[in-house]
Amino acid sequence: MRERDAVLEQVRACAAGDAVARRAFQERFAEDIYNFPVKIYGLPADQAADFYLFVFERDRIFTRLRTFEGRNAIQLRTFLAYYVLRSLFFEWQRGRHELDTVSLAEPVGDERTLEDVLPQPDEGEAAPTVDAGDAAELWEALTPEERLDLKLLSLLEHDLTGGELALLSRLSRRSLRDTVALVGEVQDALRQKDVRLTALRERLDAIWGWIVLRRRELQETDEKLRLIGSDHGSRAGGELAERRRRLEEALAKRTQQRERLLEGIGRFKMTTPYKDIARLLGTTVGTVCSRIFRLRQRLEERRLAEEGTP
Repeated sequence: MRERDAVLEQVRACAAGDAVARRAFQERFAEDIYNFPVKIYGLPADQAADFYLFVFERDRIFTRLRTFEGRNAIQLRTFLAYYVLRSLFFEWQRGRHELDTVSLAEPVGDERTLEDVLPQPDEGEAAPTVDAGDAAELWEALTPEERLDLKLLSLLEHDLTGGELALLSRLSRRSLRDTVALVGEVQDALRQKDVRLTALRERLDAIWGWIVLRRRELQETDEKLRLIGSDHGSRAGGELAERRRRLEEALAKRTQQRERLLEGIGRFKMTTPYKDIARLLGTTVGTVCSRIFRLRQRLEERRLAEEGTP
């Protein structure tokens, strides 16, 4: 079979929902898809992970791939970048809403989230103890590697057990000592990130307190000006008017500062970055994207199945 025919057959299989073909496609092009918004549009890596999830949700990428026919000797990788991913990127930007890269708030059925499914910190080797029996059942239904993926995503909150460290050591083909050291390094980086986030939140609280006080002062100034009435040309009226002007300028600057801080805080993701998970697993970021996406799909399918259960 000619290469062009083989590519077209794979594309048709992906569009038709063939799970094996789709997995092969993800393994082949995961790096290209993940790196596309970073290389072409300069997005941070965390947002690139969000874009990766968006691309595969609702079969968006496979729906667009149906139009590929390999005309004029165009390669699938070229078609993917210049026609499919570019279009999906602009669609993602237009309808931009914060997509969680399988964050701890990810719903997995009813009112449960991944945080409910994950075992609590410092549980040792014991099975996860959760209030909801169905959440514990879901955790037990996951494979050891899937449980490891969930724990790796939340290393700031959940330490790995001895068994999980051994599994990670085996998967990464790294010694147990080196594995423990690398996990500690990633956790330290996450803790430092958490310290920076805490400092930003404290700064945000301080700015908001300042804004509240100045707004109150502005209201009092407006009330004094109202009581003066038409006598704004007096010395007292002029001083109050000047005071009001300075307060409005200061409030505008602090409000802008607060908005910038909110934007900065909004960009913080306390789940483990995909690049660090890739380092821990000894694999590529693209492979991590594929693993997390398939795990997310499985959790979503289970959630839908539970919702459909009478």
